[in-house]
Amino acid sequence: MNLMDFINKYYLLPIKLNEGYNFVNSITYALVAVGILYVIYKGLEKANIKVNFKFFIGLFPFILLGSSIRAFVDHNLYAYNFWTVSPGIYLLITGIFAACFTIGLIIQKFRNFEFWKTLFGAGLLFNIVNFAVVGTKLKFENQPYGALIVFLAVIITSALYFAFKKLNWSWATKKVSFLPFIAHMLDASATFVAVDFLGAVEEHPLPVAATSFFGTAAIMYLLKLIVLIPAVWLINREIQNKNFRNYIFVAIATLGFAEGMRDLLTLILI
Repeated sequence: MNLMDFINKYYLLPIKLNEGYNFVNSITYALVAVGILYVIYKGLEKANIKVNFKFFIGLFPFILLGSSIRAFVDHNLYAYNFWTVSPGIYLLITGIFAACFTIGLIIQKFRNFEFWKTLFGAGLLFNIVNFAVVGTKLKFENQPYGALIVFLAVIITSALYFAFKKLNWSWATKKVSFLPFIAHMLDASATFVAVDFLGAVEEHPLPVAATSFFGTAAIMYLLKLIVLIPAVWLINREIQNKNFRNYIFVAIATLGFAEGMRDLLTLILI
C-alpha cells in the first residue's frame, strides 16, 4: 500500500462514506488535537489569560455550536463535507472561537469589558443564527429519552460530587476539576440511552468493543470513571501550574460535552 492508498483508506474514505472512526484516524486526530491544544495554550499564556470557570463559560457556547452543527448534519439539515464532520468541524469551530477570542481581548483592552463576556455573547449569537437557519426544518421526537439522558447525567454527577465530598477528595470537587465528570457523565448517559434503548451504533472503536463485550453501553459510566478519577487526581498532583492544570481540565470537559450534546441533539431531532 502506497502513501496515497493509505491516506485514502484510513482518512478520506471514512469521511466520504460516513464510516466513522478507525484506530488509525482516531490516533491521528488525537495527536492533531493535542497539537492544536498546545498552540492554543501558548497563545493564552502569551496573552496572560487565566483559565478558570469564567473562561469555560465563555467557551461553552462554541462547544454547543459545534455539537449542534454536527447533529444537524446527522439529520441532513446541513451538507455532509469535510468542514461539518471530524476533523474539519474542530478546525472550523476553533477558528471561529479564535476570532471571537481576539475580538474579546481587543474590547477588554480598550473598554475594560472582560473578554469571556464577549466570548459568551458572540457564541450565543452564533448559536441563535445556527438554529434560526434550520429553524423551520427542526422537528423533535424521543423527548422522553432526551429527558432521561439529562436526568441520568444530573443524578450521577450529583452522586459523584457528594461521594467525593464524603471521601474528602477536594481535588475533584473544585469548579474546574469537576467539569470533566459532568461532561463525560453526560456523554456516557447519551451513549447508554441511544445504544441500549434506541439501537444506535457507536462510531468510536474502543466503545464499540467494550459495549459488544459487556452487552450494554452502561459500561461507559464505569470505563469513563476508571480513566477520569486517576487522571484528575494525577493532574492535580503533578501539574503545579494552576493555569495549565485548569486548561487540561477544560480540554477534557470540552471533549465530553461536545460528544454528549451532539448525541443528545441527534437523538431528539428528526
